[in-house]
Amino acid sequence: MNTLTLTSRSAMANTAVKVMDLEGVLDINTVDVFEDELQRLFKEKQYKIVLNMEKLTYISSAGFGVLLSIIKDIRKNRGDIKIAGVSPEIYKVFELLELPGIFHILKTEQDAVKVF
Repeated sequence: MNTLTLTSRSAMANTAVKVMDLEGVLDINTVDVFEDELQRLFKEKQYKIVLNMEKLTYISSAGFGVLLSIIKDIRKNRGDIKIAGVSPEIYKVFELLELPGIFHILKTEQDAVKVF
């Protein structure tokens, strides 16, 4: 079975930003864990989030669906999601779904934190 490991932490350069490290597979079997962690951050009034995908090996439509379903609420609360460290294979899917127009995708976590 595929697994997803999530770790949330404050960004070193800007403690108002939360970084969520994603490792493994984000699919229908693991998407609930991802969504629960995002909801936990919202309850803590954390709306500036960097998703570090350096160690993410796969993301399914379920993972993209969660991202698209929450971005409006985050932006209503004057926050945003920045995405960093996307592999070329996963970036191709972002492009196919035309998501670079919706999400700011950066090379590194540090670059993503800076744009906040």
